[in-house]
Amino acid sequence: MKARLILVVVVLLALAAGGYWWYQDTLVPVPLVSNEALFVPGQPEFGEDEAVVEALLPPGPGVEAFLVAQSSLALLEKAPEGDWIGQLLSTLEGSRHGRRWRLGVRPGWRLQDGTMLDATRMAKDLAPELGRLGGTSRVIDGTTLDLRFKLRQANLPTLLVQWRIPGSGPFMRQGLTLTRFERFTPGRPGLAGVKVATDPALLESRAWAESLAARRWAWAVFPGQVAPEDMAKVRIAPYDEYRMKDGTVWFLSRRMRRLRPDPSDWTRTRLFGTWKSSTELPYDPLGF
Repeated sequence: MKARLILVVVVLLALAAGGYWWYQDTLVPVPLVSNEALFVPGQPEFGEDEAVVEALLPPGPGVEAFLVAQSSLALLEKAPEGDWIGQLLSTLEGSRHGRRWRLGVRPGWRLQDGTMLDATRMAKDLAPELGRLGGTSRVIDGTTLDLRFKLRQANLPTLLVQWRIPGSGPFMRQGLTLTRFERFTPGRPGLAGVKVATDPALLESRAWAESLAARRWAWAVFPGQVAPEDMAKVRIAPYDEYRMKDGTVWFLSRRMRRLRPDPSDWTRTRLFGTWKSSTELPYDPLGF
């Protein structure tokens, strides 16, 4: 009798443990907002979307981050309101214990090499990131990818904002030059290309000011002090001043349409819906 009681208790404990494990391993959807707001197309007049513009940026990791953001998109983005935006993901689910996640790959997304993004490609591109966390991936089908971790990864959505798929963005990158990817899934980018210059000599106060006065740059960034006589040249040039939270100052040509630098992190500024207009815009102190 005593042995039976012990057996029953063991069975009940095993069932309870199994039920708890099943409950913890069950996937719960993470709400994602549509990515349509990230890719608002430009509205250029005839020929205006053929512009190849120049940008003058201070050298450093920020330039690299800015260029990567145009050529290789992250899986998620974070909206100012705090919502998660499914950029390359259509769905996201996570277990209660945080060690299992399921990614739904956005279907029909064309990469710059001509292939379509699928779960197999995503698993390959994410392998280095997963390896650093001791995680593994398993392809369920063409659009579904399961991730497993030995340790709890409750903040995985935050990591997915940083994890990128090479060649998934609207511009192809070669060094400091961006060239439009004509077959980008959300549509045709509004600029034919961007050439970035980071020469420290050009960022010297007088050279910087004279370049803006001569309309050499579509936008320029100056991180330091400007001599009063040089700033006087900039004040009468067709550029609007836009101060960022990191201390840098952007000078945007009034002919640039819908270029809205992210004030909290300018490296996340999007170029997809930007174009260079042939007419000057009225002054807007709020940055368009």
